[in-house]
Amino acid sequence: MVEGKFAEAGFNASYNKKESIKYGVILGVISFILGLIVLFISRNMQSFWVLTSMSFIINTILYMVFALVFAYSLRKINGGFWNFSIALKSTFLMLLVSTVLATVSTTVFVHVINPSLQEEVLRNTINITIEQLENSGAPDDVIDSRVATLEEQMNSLGQLTVKDTFRSLMISILMQFIFSLILAAITRNEKLSHGQPVNFN
Repeated sequence: MVEGKFAEAGFNASYNKKESIKYGVILGVISFILGLIVLFISRNMQSFWVLTSMSFIINTILYMVFALVFAYSLRKINGGFWNFSIALKSTFLMLLVSTVLATVSTTVFVHVINPSLQEEVLRNTINITIEQLENSGAPDDVIDSRVATLEEQMNSLGQLTVKDTFRSLMISILMQFIFSLILAAITRNEKLSHGQPVNFN
């Protein structure tokens, strides 16, 4: 009887690594494409606020929407029910795969395939940042500081190191773990009895 309740509660939901990896690869490809879209649009964008909002919407909001949809798809594979532990493992593996794939793909593209793209984006970003700060009446020292930071990024474009890549990847993975906690909490769906399912969202 107790065993039956545990099974119905979603504790028998499987940690399907194969499906999590599959959705992680798909999400990674989507993330890579979204990032390229932002880069190619950003190099000619003339509005600071449009550039900032567009980057956030495409790189963050759309990515989160796709991740949430895929998390529900993974839960559906488990019959529509899984506990928090299985949800966390499944979504984190998916996000981990997507992050590694997107990071490696983007790094190869901007440093090997099209190394001038990042420089074009940063040059345009510097120009529209200066314009935006001047229009807002920012002091010269604030403008100089912001421009100096962007120019430093531009000068370091060709100095990519394994250490920098690894550090950036680790930070991204940490952020993805936090995101997977949120996805697990949202998609967690269990049954406490032989009655109707209870969704702890």
